[in-house]
Amino acid sequence: MKQKILLALGMGLMTTALSSNAAVITFNASSSGTSYTEAGMTITATSAEPVRTDGARWFLDCCDAGPETFSLATGGIFDLLSVFVGHVDFSDPVVWRGFLGASEIVSTSFNSGQGSTFNFAGFTGLDRVTMSVSGSFTDPWFDDLTFQATQVPEPASLALLGIGLAGLGAMRRRQVA
Repeated sequence: MKQKILLALGMGLMTTALSSNAAVITFNASSSGTSYTEAGMTITATSAEPVRTDGARWFLDCCDAGPETFSLATGGIFDLLSVFVGHVDFSDPVVWRGFLGASEIVSTSFNSGQGSTFNFAGFTGLDRVTMSVSGSFTDPWFDDLTFQATQVPEPASLALLGIGLAGLGAMRRRQVA
């Protein structure tokens, strides 16, 4: 019985030390400026096109929009998981690029998928993501951008992980003896 309790405690401590939760930007505030921050993520306009939200969605107003840059407000590392695509013009692809430092790590594009969720593949361990649209008649809009901050272990989390591993090691030694 004691061994089962030690095993459960060790596994629980390791899980606590390594867990993180996804966050969703719902664009629930209206704005039209050079940046927009919600749920710990900041979207910054890097062109003449401002970051526009209408309380329900994020949208671009016209031609050759972007790139818009997404980064954590704390400057950390994150994974981009998905976005709801409300509208994208068929002739004007939306291009998403993921970066870590000066290097582009991953990119994808799409020009369809209205009314569906687009799941990003490989957009992990990034410090920023850009999104751009080029075309003469583009008015895309998006909602529910889901991302997950990559938690950097803090000393307390590392201590919990160490205690969990030590408990598992002690349990293992008792089984062998």
